[in-house]
Amino acid sequence: MRFLKWLFLILTVLILVVGVAAYVFLQNFDLNKYKGMTEKIVYEQTGRKLSIAGNADLGVSLIPTVVLNDISFANPEWAKNPQMATVKTLELKIALLPLISKQVIIDKVILKSPQIWLETSKDGKNSWDIELKPQENSQPKTSWIIKSAYAQENSSPLAGISELSLKEVLIDNGEVNYYTHKDNSNLNLKIKNIALSGEGMNAPVNLVWDVSYNGLDIAGKGDFGSISALLSGKSEYPVSMDVKALGIKAVVNAKIKNLLGDKLNASFDYNIYNPAGNMNAPETTLIGTGTANLQSVALDIKELNIVKNIIKGKVNADISGKLPSVKADLNSEKFDVGVFNRNSPTAWHFEIIKSAHASNLIPNDRIPFELLQKLNADVNLKIAQLIVNPELRLNNVLVSAVLNKGILNVNKLFFNIKDGTVDLTAQANALKKSLAVKGKSENVLLTEVAPVLNYAGDGKFGIVSGGITQTYFDLKGEGATYRALADTLNGELVAVAEKTKLKSGKLKILANSFITQLLNVLNINTEKAEDAELQCAVVRGDFVNGKINFKKGIAVDTDKIDVVGNGTLNLHNDKIDISINAYRDSLADVSVMQALTNLFKIKGTLQSPSIAIDQNNALKAIAGVALTGGVSAGAQLLLDKDAAPCYTALEGSIYKDKFAKPTGVANAAQKTYQGASDMVNDSVNMVKSGAKDIKNSAKGLLNNILPTTKKDK
Repeated sequence: MRFLKWLFLILTVLILVVGVAAYVFLQNFDLNKYKGMTEKIVYEQTGRKLSIAGNADLGVSLIPTVVLNDISFANPEWAKNPQMATVKTLELKIALLPLISKQVIIDKVILKSPQIWLETSKDGKNSWDIELKPQENSQPKTSWIIKSAYAQENSSPLAGISELSLKEVLIDNGEVNYYTHKDNSNLNLKIKNIALSGEGMNAPVNLVWDVSYNGLDIAGKGDFGSISALLSGKSEYPVSMDVKALGIKAVVNAKIKNLLGDKLNASFDYNIYNPAGNMNAPETTLIGTGTANLQSVALDIKELNIVKNIIKGKVNADISGKLPSVKADLNSEKFDVGVFNRNSPTAWHFEIIKSAHASNLIPNDRIPFELLQKLNADVNLKIAQLIVNPELRLNNVLVSAVLNKGILNVNKLFFNIKDGTVDLTAQANALKKSLAVKGKSENVLLTEVAPVLNYAGDGKFGIVSGGITQTYFDLKGEGATYRALADTLNGELVAVAEKTKLKSGKLKILANSFITQLLNVLNINTEKAEDAELQCAVVRGDFVNGKINFKKGIAVDTDKIDVVGNGTLNLHNDKIDISINAYRDSLADVSVMQALTNLFKIKGTLQSPSIAIDQNNALKAIAGVALTGGVSAGAQLLLDKDAAPCYTALEGSIYKDKFAKPTGVANAAQKTYQGASDMVNDSVNMVKSGAKDIKNSAKGLLNNILPTTKKDK
């Protein structure tokens, strides 16, 4: 017993002596003496310069801490930035006793202000590819850690270590830049902080980060598989992340194979949420599953919920080429675009709407053609019911579009408005900066497009029955801005309305407007409710370099009054110049008032139209009076009555055979009137001296008429 007592005492004293000796040694150990040796070894091994410009300290505690300051490691000579990495401070806390059994347990690594510059040369070399150089006689003169670099090809570089454990890594205020010499592109990652923790090589890893990638703030946390599983790449590597960027929250769970290899393959599910108002967008949730590899991504969208509007479908993206290529097949039972209303708190505030506030009809804003060059796409969309507003619903919406090399072809955009159909195609070309659209509608009711036109029995203007319309448009233009595009717009626009039973009365949708004034000038009573039969109505405009010509292209034929418009509208400066001729259903109804109402035209701009004197018709009236000896007869010549104004307006258009050509008496009468008009035109020069008097008379009549309309305002 006494022997054991003395043995224990001796061992205790020895341990204390060794401990004190070790403490004294570590306290007096100067790591700075070994900086030069370390720098030399690294240079011999890598051919790159390592510099430890600051102090190297060793803190003594239960867990010794090595602190290195102002470290830098050089890039290859061809690199743009001379340094590949710099670190202001590097702290390593290493467990001491495990080193005896070749266990490297790093309790904590702290990197303060690391700066990393990675580069790829024009010929494909990477700055981080480092070849270790063998020493003479292949006999390394360095420590056992360096020996691992000379292991057999099939040996692990960690072969001499029985265990390597990294428990915690903290990175604070860092930055990573990646520069490609071939296309001078640069990627930037700014690190506010990153914290990685785990209990060993074989334990799961927890990661928390707050970074900024090319200006995009990304924060999140996640649970990952072990480091050993990551390095081996043989089994599925689990990833579970909760990420927030741009106010959008995303939860992703994935299983990844060969994460660090060139045959990466992943399967995942995702739940992405954008709250109402974020990025000026409505509340949106995206839920689904997917697969991905280094060449492609496939998404199965279980539910894209935009304020209770549900879209489902599949999206496949090929990311192996220079431009990503996307193929999407999407469908929805019902979609209400009211969620994009600017007045709604959940609206998506489209920037394009700002053009509505421009001082000109067509703004000079740049058209974002470059967006068409960001990717290639093939999209098919089906929507059973598209709600444009509470009163307008589009059914069976079909969209088929292909975007390839900057050219967007909308091969089909089709929908029903009740029993009517709308079908169009379009092309936008980013290379030529051009836009073309062509299409037509058939059997669309005016009251379906604008229910406010339905007669409500309240003494206001409305459609009692009929109102079937057809439209056709074929327009092309080129330009980098909307105004430049409008200035080159060429093509045709035709809209036709067929037999319709109307009830005249107050215009509830145009009250106190310029249209009300115009109707009063034309001696049309908008206060009295009367039945009227619309035989036809036509608006036909020919576009020539941004100027719309209405060559007798505005026609309204009713049993009470016919109206013909003839003139131009300039899209560039918003100016309008249209003569209005109105006449009753027979010459017997012609009066001085009716004749003089044809002396007016619409001038000014669409935003601020006005009524002016039509000097050409005024001269014709003078000539008529001079030739016939009376105002009434002159008025008859003035009217140039067309027996079929809708037929005339549609001549040469796709609807040229829509209405019958005048025959018999009607055709003869039309020729007579037209001949009389030609005679008046030939006689205008004979009576120019009287133009001033007639013009002043017309102005006086206009002043007498307009005050009554102003009282209605």
